[in-house]
Amino acid sequence: MRSSAEIVLARSPEAPRAARRFVSRVCVDWRIAGLTAEAETVTSELVENTLEHTESIPKLRLELYRGLLVISVSDDSPHPAYIRAGGTTGGFGMVLVERTARDWGCTPSPDGGKTVWARLASRSPRPYGRS
Repeated sequence: MRSSAEIVLARSPEAPRAARRFVSRVCVDWRIAGLTAEAETVTSELVENTLEHTESIPKLRLELYRGLLVISVSDDSPHPAYIRAGGTTGGFGMVLVERTARDWGCTPSPDGGKTVWARLASRSPRPYGRS
């Protein structure tokens, strides 16, 4: 069975907090409360990136399917999300997403924008870091 939930967030400094509250409620409703902290972290970083690097209104979608929670944030910018090269100032949000999520990516949308997504495993989370 697949579950999904969506919210369009206001373009404001309160958007990451509203996104975390939404994620927390959904995790409880879907009985995956053990993923709440990681899901809130990933969601907050993806929403903050939309606010910082685009002029878009963040659209948050959560999907739970076969033990994977997919968190995605869509915006109107065609510029892909990426991890900044070492030695740069700031830009640690996507590093945090990479370390927290099982995997993540950025998919162009047909309307010219993009969706940045991350997957968290609800059954057996993997340890931080990649080898």
